[in-house]
Amino acid sequence: MSGTTKQVKKHDARPLTERQLVLMIIMVTLPMTLVHSPSDIVQFGQQHAYLCIILVYLVLLICIWLLSRTQRRFGSQNLFQAMIGRRPFVGRVIVGMYVLYYFYILARDARLLTEYVDTTLLPLTPVMIILLCIFVMSGFIIRGGMKSVVSMTEIFMPILILTIFMIPLFVSGALDFHYLKPFFPVDLIGVGNGTWYFFSYAGEIIILPFIFGKETFKLKSAVKGLSFAFFLLVIDIIMMILIIGLPIIPRISYPSHELVRQVQISDFLDRFDMFLAAAILPIHMTKVAFNTYVVCYGMGCLDKNISGRMMQGPIILLGYVCAFWFFKDSIQLFKFDREWSAIVLLFTLVMPVLIYLIFRPSKKNKTDGATQNKQSAQNEESQNGPSSQEGESTETEKSTQKAQSAQAEKSTQKAQSAQNESSQHRSPTKKSGTSQNGNAGSAEGS
Repeated sequence: MSGTTKQVKKHDARPLTERQLVLMIIMVTLPMTLVHSPSDIVQFGQQHAYLCIILVYLVLLICIWLLSRTQRRFGSQNLFQAMIGRRPFVGRVIVGMYVLYYFYILARDARLLTEYVDTTLLPLTPVMIILLCIFVMSGFIIRGGMKSVVSMTEIFMPILILTIFMIPLFVSGALDFHYLKPFFPVDLIGVGNGTWYFFSYAGEIIILPFIFGKETFKLKSAVKGLSFAFFLLVIDIIMMILIIGLPIIPRISYPSHELVRQVQISDFLDRFDMFLAAAILPIHMTKVAFNTYVVCYGMGCLDKNISGRMMQGPIILLGYVCAFWFFKDSIQLFKFDREWSAIVLLFTLVMPVLIYLIFRPSKKNKTDGATQNKQSAQNEESQNGPSSQEGESTETEKSTQKAQSAQAEKSTQKAQSAQNESSQHRSPTKKSGTSQNGNAGSAEGS
């Protein structure tokens, strides 16, 4: 057991704060989901498309809870380390499956971002050049490890959040609430189909407990981040329905970009979408860099001789090739969403349940954990010990001084009393002696 745990590489990143974890969850969930999935959701869910998001949200809460409970069994280790340390063969098989799963997500997100940039920003630039630039920028981001990804998220993620909150203010005059009617009759089959398609983009958050330890991935913070991310998705979907309209959204490849194009601050700034696209594009590149980090870190956990940092270049080149190899164009990418949702459910819902049931710490690990807790408690006591010992020493010194002073007073009192008694006994004898001498002298004189 100890030999297998030594082979697992430790995560060198410092624990993230609650704010950083919330922003990371939004970064993993929101950017790529807003690119194309709204068209599929509205096509099936119609005016009740937001119900598809709520159903997926409830399922992901269960998955995160299962993974968090499993992670608590293994102390500060993440799930990649815990699975390989507990069951080396089965753990490596599961880690390899997740590496392949996320490598496909890497190729898909890179190709989706390339098609988005080619359609909205650079229609005359070759697709190969755009994809190469995306991977090069992602490679520079990932050179600093998870710290660089978190820093990029802290800088550019608030811009995307502010954009989503500011859009209703700019387009409030163009809202048409007629598209939300009828409100109460719900097409359950349509909502179910929309939920199925939405799973193909929304289940990527479950990778976080596999690469973060218990000190970073806390269930309360994860629920906050997931809730806020899906709240932003609901706002964006409702704005699309009220502004663009139900008949038009399913026929648009990138409805989020069309929503931003409706923002016109003045007659001189009618292409405000260019500014917003340029401001939001770095967060999409950060998402591609995060996917690359997950693949490299997973490969580093499989074998101690594999360096995740050295694998960044080969993974980026392989992802660049597979982005063209997997998909001929964006149409094939969008059509594969129906089949891809089944694979996502396997890794998002089925695998967490199996991991929760299979991977449990051994009794030896439990005893080791108990001894570690005792040692930590003893260390804390030893750290707090000098101050308490100093206090005790000062108290003992004071008590000894008081005892010594009391003994000295008693001894002096006894000595004085003894001297007084001796002086009292000596004085009568002296008086009698003098009287006898006087009598003798008088007798002699007579």
